[in-house]
Amino acid sequence: MWSPLLVLAYVGCLGFTWLFHAERLHGADLRVYARAEGLALLLGMGGLVLARRPRWQLRPDAWIPFCYGLIVFTKIGAGFLMRDGLLAANQVYITMLVVLIGMLALQLSLRAALMGFLLGLSAFAMAPWLADGRYAWMFLGHYLLTSGVCLFVAMILEDKDRMAFLQAMLLERERKEVQRLNLELAEMARRDGLTGLANRRHFDEVLQREWERSRRGAHPLALLMIDVDHFKAFNDHHGHPAGDGCLAQVAQALSSVVKRPADLVARYGGEEFVALLPDTDAEGARELARRLIEQVDRVALRHGASPAAAHVTVSVGGSVLRPGSGASAQELLAAADAALYQAKAGGRHGFGFQACEPTRLR
Repeated sequence: MWSPLLVLAYVGCLGFTWLFHAERLHGADLRVYARAEGLALLLGMGGLVLARRPRWQLRPDAWIPFCYGLIVFTKIGAGFLMRDGLLAANQVYITMLVVLIGMLALQLSLRAALMGFLLGLSAFAMAPWLADGRYAWMFLGHYLLTSGVCLFVAMILEDKDRMAFLQAMLLERERKEVQRLNLELAEMARRDGLTGLANRRHFDEVLQREWERSRRGAHPLALLMIDVDHFKAFNDHHGHPAGDGCLAQVAQALSSVVKRPADLVARYGGEEFVALLPDTDAEGARELARRLIEQVDRVALRHGASPAAAHVTVSVGGSVLRPGSGASAQELLAAADAALYQAKAGGRHGFGFQACEPTRLR
């Protein structure tokens, strides 16, 4: 992203030097300058090439400081090798510009900026035997001052980045927590608080969805309506808290029988439950109804006011329909409800089956 600025800075440094010091660039100084700028250009172009490779983009702090530090090293070394005083002074300011761009424009981390600073600082080891002492101390002073300011700014920026990262993590954590709570609320909105089964609202939604799916695939759709026999008498005889416990145990018994992932057991209202059975024919519906009745019998929850049995029992009404263009889900519900009425009229504790109208079948 910063490559245009780096190219502009490089061209600007060359232009500034040639504009004001062209007449001084000759002989040994010209060779030193040309070699230093050529090496800096190669290092810079190499860094830009690496920056566009995915493998190197993952760990920029592992290689950028070396490219940057070697460029600074080259600039400092060129300043010590130049014989003309003005060219050497110009090299000081060019080097400071490189330091500013390297540490701030590249947005190096504090660790990476420190590595680049130390690599450039190592160039001053040649100062005692290659440069005038006063020039070396002036160069070192400028370098330490500029680098110190840049390192301080890098530290502040890194601290801000760290805080921004932590805030982003907290926001992401809060977002996930809100998402989790929303999922829990949505789940609670689909569940009956007493029995833990799906509630009437969720059942209606699944019924419409499965109805459309069965209509498209021409698959049978079965529905069982289950009613706890003489539940009002149970409440009057054992009390309402016991009645709530009775419904919860019946719901658990029903859930233990209806196990297919596509099947749904729901509390329809009061003491009534429903079981929606996609891709199930009449024989399968009758078999499941028999198992439901037997499972509730196994619970053997005492019912002291039932004429049907000494324990809690259920009556089941079922119906099967292949959804067609002329049928509706309400017909399936109505047929299952009529079958439940037949089971109750037959003495309860049994199963009734209501066939849908043949003209409605596809």
